[in-house]
Amino acid sequence: MYKRLPAILLICALIFACPRPSLADTAPVSAPMTAGNAQNGMVRVRLSSLGNFSSLNLTICGSYSVSGSSTQTLGGGAAVTVKFNSASGRFTLVSGGASADMGTSFRLCRHATDGQNGVKIAQGGQPGNLYPGDFQFVARSSNGSYVPWVIAHIFMEDYLYGVVPYEMNDASGTEALKAQAVAARTYTMLRMSAAGGALYDVVDTTADQVYAGTPSGSANCKAAVDATKGIALKNGASFTATYYTASNGGQTESIKNAWGTAGLDYLGVKDDPYDLKNPDSRKVSFSVSTSGAQSDSRVSILLNRKAASQFGAGSSVTAVTAVYAHTPKYAAPSRLYTKLSFDVLYTRNGQTGAGTLTFDIFSELESALSMNLTSGSNELWSVTQEYGCFTVTARRFGHGIGMSQRGAMYMGQLGYTYDQILGFYYEGCTRVAYTLTRSILSPAVPGQKSQEQVITEQPVVLEPSSTGLRARVTTLSGSLNLRETPSADARVLRTIPQNETIPILEKSASWCKTRYGGDMGYVMTQFLTFLSSTARVATQNDALNLRELPSTSAPILGAIPRNAAVSVLEQGAEWCRVSYNGVTGYVMAQYLSFSGGSAPAAEAETALTPLETPVSAWIMPTASTLNLRDGCSLSAELLMEMPKYDMLIVTAIGDTWCAVVYEGRSGYCMTKYLEFIDE
Repeated sequence: MYKRLPAILLICALIFACPRPSLADTAPVSAPMTAGNAQNGMVRVRLSSLGNFSSLNLTICGSYSVSGSSTQTLGGGAAVTVKFNSASGRFTLVSGGASADMGTSFRLCRHATDGQNGVKIAQGGQPGNLYPGDFQFVARSSNGSYVPWVIAHIFMEDYLYGVVPYEMNDASGTEALKAQAVAARTYTMLRMSAAGGALYDVVDTTADQVYAGTPSGSANCKAAVDATKGIALKNGASFTATYYTASNGGQTESIKNAWGTAGLDYLGVKDDPYDLKNPDSRKVSFSVSTSGAQSDSRVSILLNRKAASQFGAGSSVTAVTAVYAHTPKYAAPSRLYTKLSFDVLYTRNGQTGAGTLTFDIFSELESALSMNLTSGSNELWSVTQEYGCFTVTARRFGHGIGMSQRGAMYMGQLGYTYDQILGFYYEGCTRVAYTLTRSILSPAVPGQKSQEQVITEQPVVLEPSSTGLRARVTTLSGSLNLRETPSADARVLRTIPQNETIPILEKSASWCKTRYGGDMGYVMTQFLTFLSSTARVATQNDALNLRELPSTSAPILGAIPRNAAVSVLEQGAEWCRVSYNGVTGYVMAQYLSFSGGSAPAAEAETALTPLETPVSAWIMPTASTLNLRDGCSLSAELLMEMPKYDMLIVTAIGDTWCAVVYEGRSGYCMTKYLEFIDE
């Protein structure tokens, strides 16, 4: 038996090394929270979507004046036209039938008043939407003439009321919308900090973020902005570069790969199972029959044309035996493949042959087979096989960098909170609560000079963040009641199905606070099975060694990057057993930072002695199977059932529990049910 051991361990190592982009039972690490200082909250938005207009028709819905003058006030309902001469660069303001030359720049300034207070723009993308801010009109020289710039000065939270609905649908789910609000706020604050002496911070198109005033009917988006008021993200001392994309196709793209931007390592390549699992994520496909007869004539033409070029004129493909994507554009782990190969059988002049036809995905196949999702050549192609057919699928809608909006929506549906969504997509980020200031002129009073009022807006008082714990509903039958308060007599908000996984916001012996389906409430602890905890690698250097056994002399299985999240399966004073990217091993506890509470402590009799040489043992339970668990506890998660009389590998041993490997999977089982094999 011992002669088989190295081979078994090698197979185990190979299994652990294989990527497994699947939904994890452990919660993504929450972005921690801290307080920030006061910041200017007035965003300067250039309305570039208005183009090079010659005339703008505005409706005043509040109280305005021309450049703050008390003699040139514009009341609610006033119709104003701004005309522009591209030859002279001069503006003309038409109001109440009177025209006034405004020169090459002027402002419409907003005054404090009750009720609706803003401007509607007839030539805007959404003419009925209100722009609640000041307006600066500036002529800019361009190729011998002039172009008009309109810059709206809008308070951050009002600006976000008009960004979030256009960047993410109002029905996207509460937590996804909150994550979107924070991402959009952070992006804006980053742009404001980098604007320097520029006239504006952001534009109103996809070049920055879409903004078209405040739409009606977006109550959920507005609530998400309010629920995260003042919250932005930072990585280190800088605002996080919170780029986001519609769908990344199941893998985030590196900002360095896509745009050549260095220094933002948290925007790297990693698998995103949430985007991949979301049925609403955009994808396109085509099918390839294993027979020579293709139902899609485009595929037949491409294959036969390539066969004639490669094997000789008159060659005809009679069968396709394999289809596979390969040759990634960037280094591993990127799956942005550039080639698609077909292993085929063909005939030519009555003779048969076999060969491989290789196509460039983006120059030969994408347009020919209508597989384009984005304007860039960055879709992720994959191949699946069913009986008699290969299906080739392209995914990724957008640049793929940062937060996937489709992934965020799916995470929200699974019960993850917005801070966990942000923690997943912007690794190592911290939420910072900022006090923002807003500016507006005092009420317009004829004959009196208005004063600028600076109003301080405090950030939202946050509800408790996720502890990082997750649990599975394990009722004996039926569903679990989510109650309004921690009492069996409290009102039932909704029911949670059996086996559903939920986030744990607070935990006690009898009740746990959680969120499910948009409702926050309490469930009974006894009907939950707690899953693994999470921690973040907090080394001084770049990486932390993942070792096979809890010893500095044990073999190194791999290196875990600094700030990466790991699943903590067992916590000890010196060593923790963790899982990272499908590989289970040990790391030194001093280099882990736990999010919202520590990992579940092992029970008293769990001291295990690592074995210098792993040994084999027979599985000999009293029943027909033995449980493999993820910790040294009868309450630890059940990983699988191991059949009686099978063999496993023991890597560490204790009086009550053993650390073992069975069919490539690591875990723990009770020592008394093992019969060790003599050498």
